[in-house]
This record gives sequence, structure tokens and C-alpha cells, in this order.
Amino acid sequence: MQIQSPGGVPDNTPIIIGSGQYVERLGNGVPPLNAPMDLASKACMGALVDGGVKPSAIDAIATIRLFSDSPGAWKSEFGGSTNPPESIARRIGASPSKRIYSNVGGNEPLQLLVELMQAIASGEIKSALLTGAEAIANQRYAVRHGVVLDWQEDIEASLDDRTSVDRLVSMEEIHAGFNLPVRFYGAIEMLQAHQMGHDLRQHERFMGRFMASFSEIAARNPYSQFAQAHTAHDITKASPGNYPISLPYLKRLIAQDAVNQAAAVLITSAGHARELGIDPAQWVFLESFAHGADHALSQREDPARSEAMKRVLLSTLSQADQRMIDIDLIDIYSCFPCAVTAACEVLKLPTDGSVALTVTGGLPYFGGPGNNYSMHALAEMVRRLRGNADRALITANGGMLSKHAAALLTSVCTRAQTIDWNDNPSFQVDCRDIAIRQYADNPETGRIVTYTVAMRKEKPDLGMIIADSAMGERFLAASTDPTVTKALKASDLIGRQIEVHTVGERREFHLATA
Repeated sequence: MQIQSPGGVPDNTPIIIGSGQYVERLGNGVPPLNAPMDLASKACMGALVDGGVKPSAIDAIATIRLFSDSPGAWKSEFGGSTNPPESIARRIGASPSKRIYSNVGGNEPLQLLVELMQAIASGEIKSALLTGAEAIANQRYAVRHGVVLDWQEDIEASLDDRTSVDRLVSMEEIHAGFNLPVRFYGAIEMLQAHQMGHDLRQHERFMGRFMASFSEIAARNPYSQFAQAHTAHDITKASPGNYPISLPYLKRLIAQDAVNQAAAVLITSAGHARELGIDPAQWVFLESFAHGADHALSQREDPARSEAMKRVLLSTLSQADQRMIDIDLIDIYSCFPCAVTAACEVLKLPTDGSVALTVTGGLPYFGGPGNNYSMHALAEMVRRLRGNADRALITANGGMLSKHAAALLTSVCTRAQTIDWNDNPSFQVDCRDIAIRQYADNPETGRIVTYTVAMRKEKPDLGMIIADSAMGERFLAASTDPTVTKALKASDLIGRQIEVHTVGERREFHLATA
């Protein structure tokens, strides 16, 4: 028979009992220029103090992968730790037997939260710290000012290193110039605008209005990297500090990775928390969780959205038998406006600012600490759920609206039993039957499905399209022809006929004569 904790909660039920956040802003004079592991350690100590647990009690530390260790992301000129969890452990005085360094993706904080909870429920470990940090602002400051830093830590200790094996983009996409997230999301945004019936100016106003509501929340958050409120006009008006990046985005509309931020949560079991005398009013439960992955963006039936996202979000709600009207707090992953819009469409949430869609302020304004943003949402939700709120929904995505995760947290103890942890639930949503478009071999003509234009310093603008062939197969192409890129920036050309020719591995296109 399962031993019960007070309130009818099984003793092996995993719970969050502590959270911590830390921000280091660049001010006047020479800043501290701390390494990412220094920042993470400060957040971990905050979580330990919050939970009333000593570092020696920690059995596992899981760390979210740094951007500097992520493929294609910002590399560190100053080195880094070969074992981030152990670097943190040594700073805080912990001796974990389990050390995990995560895969790549904004979904990883939620994925690892549930993995650690399952390890606690099975009795493999008693308590764990889940943490992550980025010090990209310090890194870039040092490079600009000629400051030499030594962040290298060569550590001999066991490590479960989750080297990325997920292929989130296709070679066809890369050959067409889709080699940065902002270009993929720009194409998603342009198709969403078309489907809404917006011209470019109308969609700029739309994005500015609802993203301004995120900015207002960030301005009030003590852990924001950029604690400044922007009006809709500020967000959508081009300026030296708010320059075009990829159509239709200016800088203030996208995630900002130049941050020094860290967050952590402390996890244990209900039984262990009771042994430690931790007040049940401090316990936060996972009520439901789901995750799943989609196809490459250009192969989706509708590149404006993700069917996997839809399935994950609806599964999270249905598992707990909850509706959005029952949710007190929401944090929608906001790397780009279209990611918010896609989630809100599924959840039937308004994007007019009348409902708070974030508790942090979002990645463009609170800060976008690499793969670790959702850890901040988790830490903030834990704090707020101890007050007057009962339930909180966090959504996250990685890649190009590719890997999705969502978690419903609650402070209502009796609802925690909706998850049978003894049954070793997988929480994975089946996405294998999602429709996929095959790539065309040698298209000569086609129709534009969506597009973006990358504005590049000292290089010609690059127009990139996702298109359908006459047979309904997908293909991608690019153009640096000024007449083409100018036309793409001036008018909605979705549905326009194009002609294609191949140069090496790359297809080039031009607009067909009307």
C-alpha cells in the first residue's frame, strides 16, 4: 500500500518546493562579468534558501545547455565548463550523484522538470536542482572592450551529456538561406499575416499592440534584463536601435539573447518534504504535462502553425480536465510574435492585451536566455502559486515551432493525483500521423506559400520562399535580385507564380510575368 502524506497525497509524489532567479545588468563602470556557472549558482542558492534545503541534500543537478555549447549558436571566446552541473555543485557545496546537461531547445526546462520528477517518484533520487543560465551580455561586453576572461573549467566527473541529435531543419531549407531562426519565424509570420488579411503595415500594428503588453509586464519584473516599457509605436518604428532583421521583424519584436540571467527550481517528493518539515503551503504540483515534435517547417501542410503544438496544448488541458477559464496564470513562449499567436489560436486566447499571456515579460523584453527561458517562467509560477493562484500553464517550444512542451502546475494538493507516477507515464503525444509534404526534385515553376526577406549589412538583401510545385510538392528557393527583394518587401506576394532555376545546391527564383 502506498504511504500517504497529509492531504491524501502519496509520499512519492514529486513537488517543487523552491525557486530562484538572478539577473546581472551592465551598469556604469566595469561590471563583474561573471561566467554563466556563477550566475546559475546564485539562482540555485536562491532556490535552496527558498525551499529551506541544504546543498548537501541534493542528489541530482540538471543544467540547461548553454547557447555557447549549442550547434550554430553563440560560441564563447573565453571557454566554459566541461561539466556545468558539477561546476555548479562545487560552487554551492553539493555532491550530486546524478549530473545532466540537457539537449538543445526552449522546451528542455519543462522536459527535464518531468524527467527529474519521474526519477524522484521512482525513488531513484530524493531531491534535485534544475537550473540554467546565460552570460552572453557579459561575453559580448568583454569582446567589445578588449577584456580577456577565463571561464574555462576542465572537470573530471561523470556527466550525462545530451548531445543534440534532433534534426530540426532540412538541408533544402539550409540551401535556400533558412539558416537562422529569425528567417524561419519571419516566414511563419508572413503567412499568418496573409491568413489574417493583414497587409504589412496592418500586421506591424497588430504585433506592436499585443507585444507592448508583454513589455509592460517586463518593466515591472525585478529579474528582467531590459526593465523598460515600450509602446506599440516604439516596437514597430525603425531606428538605429530597432533595425530590420528579417521581414516583418524589427529587433524589438524578437527574442533578445544578450542577457545575464539565471533561474533554478528545487524538486523533491511529498514524503521527503514532510520529513524536512517543509510547509505544504510551499508545495507546487505538476497537474499535467505533454510534449511532441513536428516536421520540418517547409514540409508542414500549413507552415503558419504547428499541428504538434495543437496536440500538445490540448492534451495538457484534457489530462487535467481543465479549461483555459480555470487557469489563473499563463506564460506563452514568446520567442517571436507568431509563436504566441499560434498558441493563442489553439487555446482560444485573445491577443489584444486584455489577457496577460506572460508572467515574466517575454523573451524580447524580459530577456531570452538561450534555451533556458522557460526556467524563469517556472520559477516565477512557483512563487506566484503560493499566493492567491491555483493553476498556471506554461508553454514552450524549441526549433522552428518544432519541439513543444506544456505543463500545468497547481497549488491544489488533491489535484496532484491526476498523474499516476507509479505508472511511469510517458506524456508524449503521438504526432506520427501528421501530414507531410514531400519535396519536389526539379521544379521549374511554382507558387509562393510564404516568404521572408533577410536584411543583411554590407550584403544584398536575401529573399527566401517556401513554394508549391504544380504537382503540390514543396520546394524552397532564394533570390538576391534587388527587383525581387524590393517587390517582396512592398506587397503581399503569397500565391504569386514564380520561375525557378538551379545553381549548384541552391535554387534561385524570379517572379513570373503576370
